Amino acid sequence: MLVYLDQNHASRMAKHRLGQRGHEVFGELYLALRGKALAPPSPFHVLETLYPIRGPAEKAGYLLPALERLFAELSQGYWVRPWQEVAVRQERGLSREDFLWRGGSWEAPADLSPFQGLPEALRGLPYREALEGTLKEIKGRTGLKEVPFVRLLAELLAHMASDLNRKPRPSDLLDAVMAATVYPYVDLLLTDRYLRGLLPGKSVGGRQREVMALVQRFREGVDSSS
Repeated sequence: MLVYLDQNHASRMAKHRLGQRGHEVFGELYLALRGKALAPPSPFHVLETLYPIRGPAEKAGYLLPALERLFAELSQGYWVRPWQEVAVRQERGLSREDFLWRGGSWEAPADLSPFQGLPEALRGLPYREALEGTLKEIKGRTGLKEVPFVRLLAELLAHMASDLNRKPRPSDLLDAVMAATVYPYVDLLLTDRYLRGLLPGKSVGGRQREVMALVQRFREGVDSSS
């Protein structure tokens, strides 16, 4: 099973393994995944670890050694390719060989610069208008055709822009580009509650009851096959 751990899930597993309290359920998830799922790191993990958007800048990189050890156990040596490479390869269809590779590095963060300013420019537009505008902007800025990455990224950004009941977050752009990159390929996306709501088909949130339900699913799968 191919699983993607967003930064929250991965960092909380790493914190548990460092002995920090309050992350025990993520320790259970780590044990449930080990040996039963492939969970590769990505350039998005590198970006959020070295240049954190969600936390104080002075903490940049302090979890890097623990994350390196965690993914060394869960990834089988694979990485998620940069979003640019994934998207270009989608012109010939969807294949996990075009999604995973062994050339990743903890020194190569994701580059979101082609999309900078896009969420702010869309804010408050009705969904349909935001979607049409976003599709045009993404294709124009990247030179990509309307491949699954482009369509999903446009849909996510349009939903975020048109939801006036939700306060925008600094991490919205990163979350949208990450999800657009990985969601078409993975069996499970472990992410936050908001993205789980936008992508309900194969996403799991980070609340304790959701994580424990997932742990139980893995345990029952092992039990039923033994």
